[in-house]
Amino acid sequence: MTHDQLRMLVKIADTGSVLAAAAALHRTQPTLSVGIRKLEEELGVKLLARDQYRARLTAAGEKICQQAREVLRQGTLLHQLADHLARGNEPKLCIAIEESCPVPLVLEVLKFLEKKYPQTEFELVGERLWGALERLEKFEADIAITPWFEENVQLQSFKLSQVRMVPVASPAFASQFSGQSLLLDDLKGMAQVVVRDSSRQPRQKSLGVVAEGRQWLVNDHLTKKEILLAGMGWGRLQSHMVKSDLDSGRLVELHIEDFGATNQIEIRVARRRGESIGPVAADFWEALKALQLEGSLI
Repeated sequence: MTHDQLRMLVKIADTGSVLAAAAALHRTQPTLSVGIRKLEEELGVKLLARDQYRARLTAAGEKICQQAREVLRQGTLLHQLADHLARGNEPKLCIAIEESCPVPLVLEVLKFLEKKYPQTEFELVGERLWGALERLEKFEADIAITPWFEENVQLQSFKLSQVRMVPVASPAFASQFSGQSLLLDDLKGMAQVVVRDSSRQPRQKSLGVVAEGRQWLVNDHLTKKEILLAGMGWGRLQSHMVKSDLDSGRLVELHIEDFGATNQIEIRVARRRGESIGPVAADFWEALKALQLEGSLI
């Protein structure tokens, strides 16, 4: 059985006759007739009914033709994949993203690249805090999109955006305090909701966490937000995650006078310095560069 024979069978089904199929395939009619007879002998089933003026597919021929179309489709995909890889395109691209980063920007780029490179498998891995950087450092991701807590000369990076960290709580929680401004000491007895670092070797550096205070530890930012909405503590969240809740009054911003942790965090796209990357990763890198929001707040 050859792909050529399967193409003959499919073309006969599509055109309605051996003669028309031969013309469409730029072959002679006897060549197609011989090819189909050999296929019938190999499979042990009659594919064409030849008792009429025009040959037509038998019931068995229809079923075989249906499967032949799938075999030919898979063969085309295999050739496309081989061509894709022969040009140096990556079979897989893994992107690690810290879950509070602006995902819509990333999805906008991935939507375009997925259509441009259908043979590349895209993997988007969500992490918390230092987790995305760790995946990049340990060669478990090709590119990381992450808050930039400190400079790392081993990585090449560029700024994608900047986010404002907002201390928030529910109105019921905030009503415990009198006045518009708070001191950190006012909150030490209150539970601070903190997202747990997903990296396997957590860094000692921790931003915005009151070490002497009570803490709720959670595994993701959405759970943290739900606990804050329930009035069970206070914490910092990215401004784009709480904008609608602040606008509706479900959450209120806490103004803490002596809260020394920075309230502006830069989001960067990073890759390992000095490492050659394939065309798909390069396209992803450059597309994000074109979308970067210099100096803007999300």
